[in-house]
Amino acid sequence: MFDEKIIQSFPKVLYKDKKEGIVKKNKFDPNRIYDRLVKETSLSEKDAEKVTLDVFRFIASSNLKILTAPLIRELVSYTLSKFGFEIARLQNTRIGFPYHDLVEKIEECQDINELKEFIYQEF
Repeated sequence: MFDEKIIQSFPKVLYKDKKEGIVKKNKFDPNRIYDRLVKETSLSEKDAEKVTLDVFRFIASSNLKILTAPLIRELVSYTLSKFGFEIARLQNTRIGFPYHDLVEKIEECQDINELKEFIYQEF
């Protein structure tokens, strides 16, 4: 689905390692966009692929020098809005951490104090 030569021309993605608290670089992988959309939103696989391809094409045509994880999330949010996927855009929105992570944590927490500790730890 994605041209490996084009991917090789992209800058490395800068992201903050949660455990170490330092900025790291990683190869851009458009499949991560698709995987996160399927996991974190109510999009069908077909619609997740449509959004992923659009974001990929935008990045490929933009000649960006710096590519960050937050920028990719913003591009995905913009693309979701562009295609009218408002609920998925809200599900994709970060609230200090991904909404999906909060929902997972709420489901696994034993009590409110454990949940509060998680939230305060993230902020």
